[in-house]
Amino acid sequence: MKRIIFLFLIAVLLTACAPAGEASSSGVQAWVDQPVTGTVLPVGTFTLKAHARHASGSGVNKIEFLVNGVSVGAVDTDASAPLVYAETAWNASTPGRYQISVRAFAGAESAESAIVSVCVSQEVSQAGFAADGSCGSFEQIPPAADSPTVTPEPGQDQQNQPATPPTATFTSAPANQNPPTATFTAVPPTFTSVPPTFTSAPADTTGPDIKSLYHSAPGYYGGCGSTFTMQAIGVTDPSGIASVTFGYQYEGGSVSGYYTASGSSVGNSTYELTIDNNSGNQAYNTLQGANGFIRWYVEARDNAGNSTTISDQVGEILYCPG
Repeated sequence: MKRIIFLFLIAVLLTACAPAGEASSSGVQAWVDQPVTGTVLPVGTFTLKAHARHASGSGVNKIEFLVNGVSVGAVDTDASAPLVYAETAWNASTPGRYQISVRAFAGAESAESAIVSVCVSQEVSQAGFAADGSCGSFEQIPPAADSPTVTPEPGQDQQNQPATPPTATFTSAPANQNPPTATFTAVPPTFTSVPPTFTSAPADTTGPDIKSLYHSAPGYYGGCGSTFTMQAIGVTDPSGIASVTFGYQYEGGSVSGYYTASGSSVGNSTYELTIDNNSGNQAYNTLQGANGFIRWYVEARDNAGNSTTISDQVGEILYCPG
């Protein structure tokens, strides 16, 4: 029996160490574009998006969407295309945690993407991100209030109390023929002034806190879509956030200069920037129709003038002719 348990544990460890989302031995690769891990969704319909490709250059003819391992939709794709895209509507009607993945097919060959963990909550009205990467704060149910309990006085029998309250009897004291004479002694008031004490708050000298960064994988330019999204999650500061700026450059056969733009707040202390790699031929002028990389950074500045910068984030940029 111990030998069976030992072999089972080894099998679990080997399974846990297997990389997710990599190209399979068949050459098929698939990944989820939307949503991303840590997303918190409101109850309702949400669009799932994914891409897939084959190492040989073409052949992927179908993408299937899975929620908790159960198919919620499948889309036929153009098997002659080097990169295929699909989306389907998922009815997220019940709050809870869900694991989303996609499976791509190239004839008899197939491969499944990495799992994306999300939450569905009735506590939010639009999609966002949990700061700590979980949805525990949206799943707490307040305890029921305790009913008040009235405890009778010791020795009381509530069922045998008289219906009519007892009658009070008053006996007046005999009148005093010589009432006392009141004597008043004036006491001058005494005032003691207390000077006010002021404690100045310590100056804010540290930059904002940035919990984590995220970018979509991979990005594209050419004819198969062109957007690339960068996110800074959990950006907070006691003085408040004045601005969040993203900078990025393309790297391949040559290296472009840095482009910069302000990020937009999407709620839950998260800021993002989505760029169009085809805008102004930024990617093409550097990569010239070849695959390459996009290197990016984020700078958050608070209202006290302090800043925090996290740099050298690298994403993949692929060329896909239209």
